[in-house]
Amino acid sequence: MSTRQIQSEVAEVSPRFLEKIAHLRERVNALLLQAVAKSDPVTLYEPMRYIFEAGGKRLRPVLLLLSCEAAGGKMDHALNAAAAVELLHTFTLIHDDVMDQDDTRRGRPTVHTKWDVSVAILSGDGLVALSYDYLLRTPSEESARLGKLFSQALLEVCEGQALDKEFESRWDVTVEEYFTMISKKTATLMGLCGELGGIIGGADEKVVRALRNFGYHVGVSFQIQDDLLDILADEKELGKTWGSDIVRKKKTLLLIHALENASAEDRRVLEGILAKPEVTREDVLRVKEIFERSRTIEEAEALLLDHFRQAEEELRQLSSLQTGDLRSFLGLVLHRHS
Repeated sequence: MSTRQIQSEVAEVSPRFLEKIAHLRERVNALLLQAVAKSDPVTLYEPMRYIFEAGGKRLRPVLLLLSCEAAGGKMDHALNAAAAVELLHTFTLIHDDVMDQDDTRRGRPTVHTKWDVSVAILSGDGLVALSYDYLLRTPSEESARLGKLFSQALLEVCEGQALDKEFESRWDVTVEEYFTMISKKTATLMGLCGELGGIIGGADEKVVRALRNFGYHVGVSFQIQDDLLDILADEKELGKTWGSDIVRKKKTLLLIHALENASAEDRRVLEGILAKPEVTREDVLRVKEIFERSRTIEEAEALLLDHFRQAEEELRQLSSLQTGDLRSFLGLVLHRHS
C-alpha cells in the first residue's frame, strides 16, 4: 500500500481546523517568547529566542491542548503545560544538533554553529529549567503527578537518544531495537502530551490512558513517516536535502529492514555504499532501488498504517467525548510533507 493510499484513509483537514491550529500555535509561540524574554545573560537568552523565532509546527503543544479540550477541560488551563512540553522538546533539538554535528535546522544555522557548543549546551539546560517552571504554573490539583510523568518522559527521551547514538557504531541493529528507540525518543513525548492534556482536563483514568496511547501511536507513525519522507518526498516539499538520512548513514527503519531482508547481492552493494567516506546522490538512488526490491518501503508503509489505525482505535474508545479535532490532528500529521 502506497503512502498516497494510506493518506486517502484519513480525510483532509478542514479550513476551520487549520485556522484553529494556527490560533493555538500563535498562543503557544507568544508564551514561548515570553519565557525567554530576559536579556541578560545575552549568551543564554539570545540563543533561546533564536531557536523559537525560527518557528515550528508545535505539534506537541497542540496535541496537549486538543487532548485537554476533548477531556472536557479548558485550554487556558493547559497553556502553561503546552509551553512546557515545547520548551522540553526544544532542549532535545539543541542538544541533538550538537551530538549529531548538524549545521542547520529549519533553514538556519544551529545554535552551536552560530555560537558554540558551550552556549548550545547551556541554552538547552536553561530550557529544561524553564520547562519545569511552566509546568508547575499549571492550575491542577495533580501537580505532583504531572511533574512525575514529565520527569519520567524526559528520562525516556534521553534513553532513546542514547540508543540512537549507540546504533551509529553498529550494523546489526534490529527492527525491534529500532522501535524501542523511537518509542522512547519520539513517541514517549507525544504520549505525554495526550496524558497531561487528559489529566489537566479532569478526565478519568480510562480516558487519560486512551489519550496517552493515541499520542504514542501518533508519535511512532510520525517517526516512520519521517523515515519515508526522506526518500519519497519531493525535495522542495521536504524542507531538507533529499536522502539525507542515507547520506548520514542513519539507522532508520528503512535501512535496518533492507540490511535484514535484501538479497545477498543487494546487501553487498548496500554495505559497500555505507562504507564509503562520502555518499553521493547517485548512491542514494541506488539505495532507494534496493529499498524497493527488498519491499522495505512497502513494509514501512504497512507499519505506518498499522499505527495510524491503532491511534484511531484509541479514539473509538472515547466515543463519549468530542474527538473530532483529534481525528483532524491525526490527518494533519499524516498529510504533512516535512
